[in-house]
Amino acid sequence: MQLTLFKALQALKLDDDTATKVVEAFEEHIAMKIKEAPAGIEAQLRALTWVIGTVGVLLAIIALAPVYLKLFGH
Repeated sequence: MQLTLFKALQALKLDDDTATKVVEAFEEHIAMKIKEAPAGIEAQLRALTWVIGTVGVLLAIIALAPVYLKLFGH
């Protein structure tokens, strides 16, 4: 893709140095977007993990309540 973009910029009569700078800036922009893309999904995954952990603890408490009451209840 870089070569195609470089040739297109040359066809617009940009000199080689300017075309190279444009291609490099475009590559940096794409690399940054690719790096940032999973940030939202990672935040959702952390929240979901917390919710699942909390539900698991609550279920464990509910499941152990009868045992506790039998051992220490009246």
